Amino acid sequence: MKKQLCGLIAGALGLLGASQASAAPVFSVDPTVISGTGKVFQADAINGFSSNRIHHDAADPANVYRANGYAFFNGFGLNSSPVSGGNTRVNVDYGLYAVFSQQFTCSGILAPNVTCNVTSFNFELWADPGNDNTYSQSTVALDPSIGLTGIQYKLASSGLLTDGKGGLDPLGGAFQNLNFGFELYDDPVNPDGYDFFTDPRPFYKAAFSAFNNTSQGITCDVANCVGAKVVAINSESGILDFNSKTVPEPGSLALLGLGLLVVGSQRMRRR
Repeated sequence: MKKQLCGLIAGALGLLGASQASAAPVFSVDPTVISGTGKVFQADAINGFSSNRIHHDAADPANVYRANGYAFFNGFGLNSSPVSGGNTRVNVDYGLYAVFSQQFTCSGILAPNVTCNVTSFNFELWADPGNDNTYSQSTVALDPSIGLTGIQYKLASSGLLTDGKGGLDPLGGAFQNLNFGFELYDDPVNPDGYDFFTDPRPFYKAAFSAFNNTSQGITCDVANCVGAKVVAINSESGILDFNSKTVPEPGSLALLGLGLLVVGSQRMRRR
């Protein structure tokens, strides 16, 4: 029993090491190239909110949906703590946003507990140097939109989807996880992704995002979203981070919890 317990503890510690190793890699940002303010800082995540509208086109199979949306980023994080807004100046002296389009193939017509595979994804990351754009959330009738004011600087884009999952949960909320390529944009005249994301070089080629919301941020064209053809999703909060790998890291924290649970049960048996 003692040998078995030691083995379980060693396995749990090994999983802990894996969980620490899978932390999102750090990158450096220079906001001064966009706004002239702030200072170079390090981060491992970008945080924000998303609005999108999912709809079914009559020409598509019944379980295929399309979506258009935007994500508005309002902060950076490092080691699960916010990076000072005095350094980043995001959402103060400049705006940072993404626009995207998607296609889904779902396990059935959309409803709570229906999950979907994302089959295509196009993404562009932009900076608004005056932070003076306007954002209109999605409705059942209309896609979300951005009212552009002044010059906009393109930072990055992607048309490469590695994997994506999403759906509606039993409480009526929405969730989505994406794993996609990430390419910095090079502009010979204006500030661009290479100017904004200063390190590492070469920059990460993969991006990971996870967004979800409560049931209060979702509106469907039918009651309780059962058999929905249109879903408007707002106030969806989430995170974007990067890696050099194009496959997601294993859920080592969940495995760690399972390992510790087994260790605890073995201890109770000994008692």
